[in-house]
Amino acid sequence: MFDEPISSFVFTNEQTTQTFHHQWFSQGQLHECATCYSSIDADEPPSQHWLRGGEASQGLQLTKQQQAVLDIIEARQIETFFFCDESSKDKLEHFMGETCARGIPELLRWMFQNNTVAVEFNLACYVNAMDQVLIFQSGSLRVDHHYDVDESVGVVYEMLMQRIENYLNCSSEYGMSECSITRLKVQVKRIRMDAEGQSADSSFFVLPLQLQEDEGLTTTSGCSTSESELASLRSAYLKHFRECNGYFPPNMRVNLYGLQQCKTTKELYVVPYHISETLQQLPNKNFLILNNIMGQFQRLHELSTPVNSIARDQTSSPLKELHCRRCRTQFSRRSKLHIHQKLRCGQDFSVDSMHADIVEIYEQCLPISRSVFQHACYGITKPKTVMRKGQFVPIECDWRSESSVKVQHGPCVVISNAQHSSPCKFY
Repeated sequence: MFDEPISSFVFTNEQTTQTFHHQWFSQGQLHECATCYSSIDADEPPSQHWLRGGEASQGLQLTKQQQAVLDIIEARQIETFFFCDESSKDKLEHFMGETCARGIPELLRWMFQNNTVAVEFNLACYVNAMDQVLIFQSGSLRVDHHYDVDESVGVVYEMLMQRIENYLNCSSEYGMSECSITRLKVQVKRIRMDAEGQSADSSFFVLPLQLQEDEGLTTTSGCSTSESELASLRSAYLKHFRECNGYFPPNMRVNLYGLQQCKTTKELYVVPYHISETLQQLPNKNFLILNNIMGQFQRLHELSTPVNSIARDQTSSPLKELHCRRCRTQFSRRSKLHIHQKLRCGQDFSVDSMHADIVEIYEQCLPISRSVFQHACYGITKPKTVMRKGQFVPIECDWRSESSVKVQHGPCVVISNAQHSSPCKFY
């Protein structure tokens, strides 16, 4: 088990410049981040660090072609997707590991657009083993914040791989190296809000899991800003953000902070955005700026203490060991433990198998560019057709294609446990 990284942000002033860089403390060592770095003029506000490629660059940016595909997904209410790759037959973990690290998280981030406040998904992998296809499926998991996507998929992936390994060890002489995965199925449901009536309701917006454990970042009874004060502050923030590019007037007596995500560790950390001078006996209130997946403003979250008080001391004692009380699995982050507990230690995970004579066909699928998800991805537009081998095959199908077969109106995903020697490859 690895120690939970403890992030800190460091500002260095050198004559006419102010430099920001991110550090994290893990396994007794201090690490300098190679991806979180910014330099501005010394007299500029800290917001300029994040407006010059920081916050803006972290918003999801879609090309016209990607937006067109997303529009089709929404119009046809597609909720089931297949990732396919024939080249991964030689190694079980290769295709699944890459897809869970990049493809599936990116797909779920797509789903967070257009008034979506949460997504619920489950993952099924089709394992070619023991001359059959075994179907391992996870339980459903709700993701309430787009910053939680990577860790949520990562936890599901680890739990599925552990169950595959345990099943193979207990059920056969086959090992992991003798199996392959060439199909992954993701089922996604989107939880939306009413764009007109509930757009300002803060109950729809939650903090990312990595921040919910920090005492200073949670809403407490000590946060007493009225709705009218909050509305006035929100209007002032948006006005100066749009018209003054993040330059706020000195008389704006409030401290604003933003969120950054490290591209290296995927860890979230809070950084100063606007820090005002404190008047005597009148401490400034503190707020965290929360944006949606596109980088657009959602709301201001009041903090009970300044961020400097929230940051943990790197010289303090090590974090308490994290483990699940039910199954004793250990974790490197509290957020991962929370996800594991939401999945009830895998209690709702299942395993099934396909009959040797069964072929599943998903016709007229929506192809999604490989450049987006690295491996071929298809949106399922029609219910599957279940056939027995040897039955009549639609004349428009071309069985010579391995990863999918072509039909008149689009590609088709085929699942079968046909042998490698079969003249018709269904993998």
